[in-house]
Amino acid sequence: MADANGGERGNENESRGAAGGEDVMDEVITEQGAVLLRRYVIERVTVEDPSVHVSHEDLGGRAHEAEDPQIKEVVHQLLKIADDLHKNAELQHLISTVQANCAQDVFMTVARSIFEDGINWGRVVALFHLAYRLIYQALTQNHFDIIKRIISWVLQFMKENISAWIRQQGGWEGIFRTVSRWRTVSFIAAMAFIVAAVYWRRTR
Repeated sequence: MADANGGERGNENESRGAAGGEDVMDEVITEQGAVLLRRYVIERVTVEDPSVHVSHEDLGGRAHEAEDPQIKEVVHQLLKIADDLHKNAELQHLISTVQANCAQDVFMTVARSIFEDGINWGRVVALFHLAYRLIYQALTQNHFDIIKRIISWVLQFMKENISAWIRQQGGWEGIFRTVSRWRTVSFIAAMAFIVAAVYWRRTR
């Protein structure tokens, strides 16, 4: 899989991982996560609202950063998982109660709630989808300064909380090995955590 700068990471990752240890690999996973998130947002926007045009550059990336076929395949799998949420109108409505201009502590509270009782790929996708909804709000409201802030929060959370788990699954490609076991139940459960956290914050 290519890195955030569009270069190949194959053997380089292995040598850097051997020399720099797990922290280096987690950094690479976070860099790849940034590319995947931007591609996820673009693909989802294109499907849901073709009138809204957004590029990788708009989201703080590079023009051709997601051309790696492996990145496209991973994003395709992320989108397939997200369809479980997309088809649930009630959950979509509840997610919309989190505003794009929310404070960082609100975002982090919601993000932590998603993974409160463990990590799986469904919950990783739930984090991506929450970020997408906030970014989409910012795009449609012309609050472009908020977009990179949201992405930075996702990457900070990823680095601090889930990059090590993704590494243990063999990297982002690990999503292809376990998807069928949790796809519906875990995904809906993850969104229940979002709902609970949102209402907890709004009623304090």
